[in-house]
Amino acid sequence: MSERIRVMLVDDEPLEREGLQLMLRKNRSNVEVVAEARDGQEAIDLAQECKPDLIFMDIKMPEVDGVIAVKEIITTLPMTKCIMVTAFDTFQYAQEVMKYGVKEYLLKPSKKGRILEAFDRMAAEIEEAKKVEAEKAAINHRLERISSLVESEFIVSLMMDYVHEFNMDEWSEWIEVDGEQGFVVVFSFESKSLLPNRQEKTEWYRILKQFLQKHYHHCLIGPLIGFQVPTFFSLKKDGERNLKAKENVVRTFIHLFQKHVQNCRLVAGIGSTVSKLNQFDHSYGEAIYALESVYNHPSASYMTFHPKLKEKRKEFVPFEVEKELFEAVKGADLQKGLRLFDSYFQGISEASQHQVPTIQKNMVHFFLVLKRKMKELGIEEEFPTQFHLLSSATQVKEAAKVQLSNIIERISDWRVNDMKGQLTRAREYIDANYHKAISLEEVAEHVGLSSYYLSKLFKDRYERTFIDYLTDVRMTKAKEYLKDRNLPLKEIAIDIGYKDPNYFSRVFKKETGISPSEYRGKL
Repeated sequence: MSERIRVMLVDDEPLEREGLQLMLRKNRSNVEVVAEARDGQEAIDLAQECKPDLIFMDIKMPEVDGVIAVKEIITTLPMTKCIMVTAFDTFQYAQEVMKYGVKEYLLKPSKKGRILEAFDRMAAEIEEAKKVEAEKAAINHRLERISSLVESEFIVSLMMDYVHEFNMDEWSEWIEVDGEQGFVVVFSFESKSLLPNRQEKTEWYRILKQFLQKHYHHCLIGPLIGFQVPTFFSLKKDGERNLKAKENVVRTFIHLFQKHVQNCRLVAGIGSTVSKLNQFDHSYGEAIYALESVYNHPSASYMTFHPKLKEKRKEFVPFEVEKELFEAVKGADLQKGLRLFDSYFQGISEASQHQVPTIQKNMVHFFLVLKRKMKELGIEEEFPTQFHLLSSATQVKEAAKVQLSNIIERISDWRVNDMKGQLTRAREYIDANYHKAISLEEVAEHVGLSSYYLSKLFKDRYERTFIDYLTDVRMTKAKEYLKDRNLPLKEIAIDIGYKDPNYFSRVFKKETGISPSEYRGKL
């Protein structure tokens, strides 16, 4: 079904407008009369407000005539079509409006057939023009999407030091860079949720990107990597943006983002200005340094790199950060895990004097230790550690972060599903074997966890230790047995897993406040 044609009728005679409207409505279902005007000036004003597709314009009107009105309207609304209507067969008028693309000219009074034929010709042109515009819009949208992907790929290639067959001039055909001078800002999203879903992260990225594109045209926006968005702010060749101006730019975007997003905090690290795009990784590394300082100062939302940050970095204790990092991974805290990994990797990189082979070995060792930690949880997982195939420290870092993200997501899934099942099996095993001399190690082996971690899970989930839980089960059974006055205490003790009746009596009194005999006497 074709779209309705939005029509405006312009004539100083009300009866002429009424008759034309009635004729169109009775004979054409695709007509919508959106406005009527009595003179040229009113037509100009209403056209801007209603944006009609087609105007039936009388030529001879008081004050502003139809020719002047058409000139004004077509200048601002070039897609609008006009059919001129006049009682005077004057070629001069026709010549004047033809300059503005007016093709239809009706003499009053016109027969219904001629009016409808003129309308149909204009309606066909309007529909064809709309179709062409829709196709152009679709092509432009696809080109914008492709351009956005090229922009992201360009940023990644600068970060990773990838080698491409394209030179800078070829990249410039797709991306707009005002000059090669600029600085890197790494934005980072912080959410209260341990593991925000992909939809949430995509929405945060969309909002930030929208603000960046709208308010700072000369910037290249990288993809969302983990929780970070690397962005290059291009500067004009005629001067370097000072520190205060750079911070004002970043502060503006953080403020805009926080006005629209409540469940996520945006923070940023700002690198120094570089004169060439091929120095991107230098400014990027500094932005990561600055971002790490923001993480360590909860009241800060952004920070600019300063050499003093490197001096403070010398106080870095990798083993302490590594311990905290492993705890975040085991707790399935993706944001904290990736944030700590950035800090940990920076320290490892510096300790290795930025030698890629040494960094690669450290990463292999890190993931071997992490594999053992996962085994303690009962998670048997094999993951590749082929860091030797990568040629730069940034490539190693990003590959390791992808690996780490997958591991944390696996642990999160385990905590939701497998962990609950393992604890249930542990409880079922205790309930079935409480009468035996069972140990924590025996139950842990049965469910496939380390004894340390099973003990920790019991404490976290049930707020009691393994021994406390086992004792509760045994005391509950003891109370049931004590109801039978013919059962000796010695036999009850053995039946619930205690070889020594005296020890059983001491435990019972500690748990209930009275001895087994006194408890039986009160029944």
